[in-house]
Amino acid sequence: MVDWFGAESGAGDDERLAALYDLDVRFDDPAIDWFRGLARMTGGPVLELGVGTGRVAVPIARDGHDVTGIDRSPAMLARAERRAASAGTSLRLVEADVRSFALERAFNLVIVPFNTFLMLAPDDRWACLARCREHLAPAGRLAVDVFQPDPEKIAGVDGGVREEWRRADPSTGRLVTKYSSTRASVDAVTFHWWWDEVADDGTVRRIGRETTLHYLYRREAELLFAASGFELDALHGDYDGSPATSASARLLIVARRRERGSGRERRRR
Repeated sequence: MVDWFGAESGAGDDERLAALYDLDVRFDDPAIDWFRGLARMTGGPVLELGVGTGRVAVPIARDGHDVTGIDRSPAMLARAERRAASAGTSLRLVEADVRSFALERAFNLVIVPFNTFLMLAPDDRWACLARCREHLAPAGRLAVDVFQPDPEKIAGVDGGVREEWRRADPSTGRLVTKYSSTRASVDAVTFHWWWDEVADDGTVRRIGRETTLHYLYRREAELLFAASGFELDALHGDYDGSPATSASARLLIVARRRERGSGRERRRR
């Protein structure tokens, strides 16, 4: 079994990591409304890659759209299903790899939120984008949300250990503390996260994972999407619609499929 980090895990660790993900993230993130707005513009059906526990997919489904989500973690998918049911809606959920998925339908909107695209190594991005392109309806859109690195900020925390937060887990009542450490280069940053949970008898259980996020810069994004058979509709630097620059904290990419024969496409051998 693979957890959401891509590591081999038992069912217990997969479920605990999915719960810790929900304890860690914001459910009022401005990205959620940005993707909901795109869904209103394009209509459904909507496909989310890396659906996680459904914090984007469920609000879009509640807006009345037909939503499919794929993820490699069974525990994440199970939590997404429960979240949708609690919200009075439903999702179609598929356990799959974003580099190789194959679904028997096309989508008006394919979304890749919350830096999921950065978890792909540069060579794997081609495979993911090829799958996205093949699953887009002719007038469909692909939307990707990633951060752009701030070199000064990264250098300031590189190698250090930081306590990020202490929170009570509402499902257990136990205190959880999250720590992080990073190692960065010009191409990527590797995060080491670990969570300490205090049991009722005072013992501490620790679970940790490591993941590498591969940077994507504005100019690189323009070249990558064009070479992968897309035309850019928009390249924003924030959720307010401001244009992306090399100094923007985020890259919000909206692209359409370029039909074959309408321009040069990258040929790989």
